Amino acid sequence: MRRRRAQRIRNFRKWHKRIGLGLLTFFFLMALTGVLLAWKDPLGLKPSTAKAAELTTVEQWTPLDQIVQVAQAHARAKGLDTQIDRVDIRLDKGIAKVLFKRHFTELQIEGLSGEVVSEEVRADHFIERIHDGSIIEFYFSQTDTSKWVYSTLIGLGLIALSLSGYFLWYGSKKMTQ
Repeated sequence: MRRRRAQRIRNFRKWHKRIGLGLLTFFFLMALTGVLLAWKDPLGLKPSTAKAAELTTVEQWTPLDQIVQVAQAHARAKGLDTQIDRVDIRLDKGIAKVLFKRHFTELQIEGLSGEVVSEEVRADHFIERIHDGSIIEFYFSQTDTSKWVYSTLIGLGLIALSLSGYFLWYGSKKMTQ
């Protein structure tokens, strides 16, 4: 009985080590990028929102299609891809943030005048893509396959390490009793 338990612990230790070493780089990347994302505001990894005239009603805003046209014209003039990912409306600041799909530029457009008031790179979006594995799709393809594989691999690896770590601890504890 004791020998069988000792053999089981050795097997858990072997698998725990193999999984840990195999996924070490990915765990490190996910942990590092997670810390950077948690601290993105204090570290200045995302541009602060410009302050414009406070517009509280939708009627006061430049129409959304015009904001999109201004953003695309600005990107085209800079030689950047014009495909927009999303427009983030900040009513309390009177700003529309325009984010693009194929680059990390953020344009801030004043809601009243429809003019670009800020153009900056969103480092936090790049870090987020590394964190969730979608950086591969960003540069090489347009599918979500590697993001799913990466997230599943990391999740299952952490579950396996947690379980094998528990059994290593519990098994060693049982052996000493």
